[in-house]
Order: sequence, then structure tokens, then C-alpha cells
Amino acid sequence: LLAVVDAHGAAPDPRRHERSPARFLSGSRFFPPVFTACQKRRQPVTMRSRRAFGTLGLSALASLSLGLPAWAQGSYPSRPVKVVVAYTPGGANDIAARVFSQLLSERMKQAFVVENRPGASGITGTTMVAKSEADGYTLLLGAGGTMTINPALFPSLSYDPLKDFAPVGLIARSPLVVVVPASLPVKNVQELIAFAKARPDGLAYASPGQGTPLHLAGELFTRRTGIKSLHVPYKGSAPALNDLMAGRVDVMFDVLGSSIEFVRAGRLRALAVTSLQRSIHLPDVPTLNESGVKDFDVTSWFALFAPANTPPAIVSALNAELGRSAATPEAKERLAPLGMEPASSTPEQLRAMVQAEQSRWRDLIR
Repeated sequence: LLAVVDAHGAAPDPRRHERSPARFLSGSRFFPPVFTACQKRRQPVTMRSRRAFGTLGLSALASLSLGLPAWAQGSYPSRPVKVVVAYTPGGANDIAARVFSQLLSERMKQAFVVENRPGASGITGTTMVAKSEADGYTLLLGAGGTMTINPALFPSLSYDPLKDFAPVGLIARSPLVVVVPASLPVKNVQELIAFAKARPDGLAYASPGQGTPLHLAGELFTRRTGIKSLHVPYKGSAPALNDLMAGRVDVMFDVLGSSIEFVRAGRLRALAVTSLQRSIHLPDVPTLNESGVKDFDVTSWFALFAPANTPPAIVSALNAELGRSAATPEAKERLAPLGMEPASSTPEQLRAMVQAEQSRWRDLIR
């Protein structure tokens, strides 16, 4: 708009071009009367009119910005953000989502509200987010089950974790722990393997359900060690742990948060954790890798995902705040009771991890 005044301080001649700015804007409701008057009388534009044009330019630019999406103006989020958890309240997925939703609310000065949409092995809630508007106001708390195992279990899955979602970033990790009843006569992983090989039927291992990450971790251990095993699925972790402590099954790969108090109470014995590093919550328990099952690395992880085509500026803003939140003492303190540790990643690292785990579980399930 300021370009309509030439270098000598005079209004351009509208006859220079049929669609010159002066001719186009003269008489417009957006243009100050002083310009129209100067143009009609062919008078030079005064300093007063120059100031009018300057004010107009800033006002016009400001009014144009009102039509831009919130993220383009740097004000995301401008309203509450929904974080969908595809499982029931109270579980690890739900609690991780609530911890980081609160931290994001505090940091981004806008409410992040958890909404539970359980059903069909996490498919119901995950599909809902995949079909949501890609504006940054509906996010998914994704985990290994929904993003890496379901694609291998369900050939006609209603969503594609790689095509239908934009990875935002990791928020938490937890190793699994290999636990046996305190009464089982084994003290470490090598003794467990020897115990299994000495029995015709091998080991009976419990899990909270068919196709869960804990089931597949047990199956992976069976294949890596060459032992025989019988999978005993339960409807949830609680009944599985009850039977394990009673000695009705031999071993279980469990999330650390569910078993740690039983380990501390002496009702279960922790033989190893499944990550490549020891857990800060059980520092005296070795990893499977240290115990002779080389390169065994299975962790329970949680991350935020947005619908595909969410603007990169929003994904970047969320990722930055997730990283800052994960570095706070509050995140560490709130996740500790679950045996979890805060984690962070770039969107690219998260996508690569999902791809790698999809490949691993697909090969195992086949």
C-alpha cells in the first residue's frame, strides 16, 4: 500500500497503467479520503497524508492476519486441545497422557483435555483421530499396540499408522520386566532357560491378552532362546499376576509399573528387564542383553501423534514443548510410580521407530 507514493512524495499518475494502485484503490472504503482528494486535484501528498498511508498500511496488514490460521499467527493453541486415549481410564496409556497433558497445559497456557475412546484393541479411538481435522486440536496418545502391532494382527485395519498420522514425539518409556513366582527355583535368566529345557512342555507364560505387547515379548524370548513354551492369555494384568504369584504359571513379561511393588514385597522375583539399559527403578536387576539374550530390546513406549497433514509449524511447536516438559522434575516424579521414565524424540525419530517395530512384529506374527 505504501508503494502508491513515489520517491518524490507525489501520487503516481493513474494513467501510467490501467490497473495502477491509485486507480484501483481510489474511492475504496479501505483508502483514506486524503489520497482521493490529492489525486483528483493532482496535488502532492503532504507529510500528514504520508502518515495516514503509513497507518493504513499497518492496519491493513493486521486485518489481513486475522484471516490466517492460529498457528500461522504464532498463537497456537487458541482453544482447548483434545488428547485421545484409545484405552480405558487408569491404565499406563491413560496416566501417561494425563501427566503430559497437564504439563503441556501449563507450558502452552491452554487446556489439553484427555478423552478416553476405548474399544477393539485400541482401533476405535485411533481411527477417530485418523479421521479428525488436521488442525492440531485433536491428538492421539499412541503406543506400541496401536501403532506397530495392530497392523500385523489386522490385515484390514481401518487406519495406517504411517500414512494417516504425523508423528509428534515420544513422551515416556518403560522396560518390561521378566518376573517369576518367588517359589520358582530359579534366580536368573540362564537358570530359567535351563529350567524350561529340562521340562517336556517348557514354560507356561502369562500375558494380559492375545496379541498384546507382553504376549509378543514372551514369544520373542521363546524364539530367541530356543525353549518350548505355552502362552496363557488372561483378561488383563491383574488376574495374570494373581495366577503367577500363586504358581499356576511360570513366568510373565509385565510392565514395570504393575509388578514393581510385588517385587519389592518379595512375592515376585525380577530376573531381568527387557531394555538395553537397566531401569532406574530396579537398578540391581540386569538386562536380558546382559543375561545372555543378546540385543533383546523391547520397551513399552508412549508418544503423541496428530492426524496426517497437520501443519508442520504446529507439529514443531508441540514437539518442542514435549521435549521441555520431559526434561522437568515434575515429569520424572509423576511417571516414577508407574515405573516409567520421561522420553523425547524428533518426529523423524519417532516415525523411524514405528517403522522398525512394525517390521519386527510383522515378522514374528507371521
